[in-house]
Amino acid sequence: MNNIKKMILLIMIAAGITFAQTYKIASVTGSAKILGSNDKWIDLEAGTAVPDNSLIVTEDNSSVKLSGNGIVFALKESSAVQVSNIKQMTLNELLLALAMEDIMNAPRKKENHNGKTTAVYGTKEGSVEKILLSDEFGAKRINGALQLAENGFKESAVVSSKEIFRKYPETKKKAGHRIYFANLLFEFGLYEEAYDDFVSIKELKLSEEEKAEADKKISLLNKKLVNN
Repeated sequence: MNNIKKMILLIMIAAGITFAQTYKIASVTGSAKILGSNDKWIDLEAGTAVPDNSLIVTEDNSSVKLSGNGIVFALKESSAVQVSNIKQMTLNELLLALAMEDIMNAPRKKENHNGKTTAVYGTKEGSVEKILLSDEFGAKRINGALQLAENGFKESAVVSSKEIFRKYPETKKKAGHRIYFANLLFEFGLYEEAYDDFVSIKELKLSEEEKAEADKKISLLNKKLVNN
């Protein structure tokens, strides 16, 4: 983490920034559940208040619409989203979150993540209707992060993707998703961060089109970083 990120991190932590959100379920189609602080899956229905620290998950052919804070967000099928990620962020807030992700990720950078994680998400045996294996859940969360970006929460989508890539290593192998979020960093003018991501993406098994895009962005970012 560079000195600028460290300074931003210290200043913003000292300022005690919080991202509390308040939402209610406006409508539900099909099967949608919430995983709250009590580690139990609860079926969602219209009018349900959703805490900031909860996860919302939809199954196939299902969707859920949340409203609050002047925001309406619809989560499509086979997706998952952390409620706290449904928010607008400033560039400084994004930089803070990226700096914190660097801290979280640093001890893991040299670990071997070739195998699948065996973690499962749910509650004690018998108390949940469906247990989501981590790879499946990671894929659903990526779907949720993509929808955050599609709905204009691009900064928050990037933060969410970083957490997902860290927690679910299998998701990092999807070059298309990695390129999508790296391009968002480029769009924000965070050239150093975008460069690091594209260099990492180059280590994946890429299609010719993906390789060409990564090479093009790395070349462009090299020029921008030199000029800066």
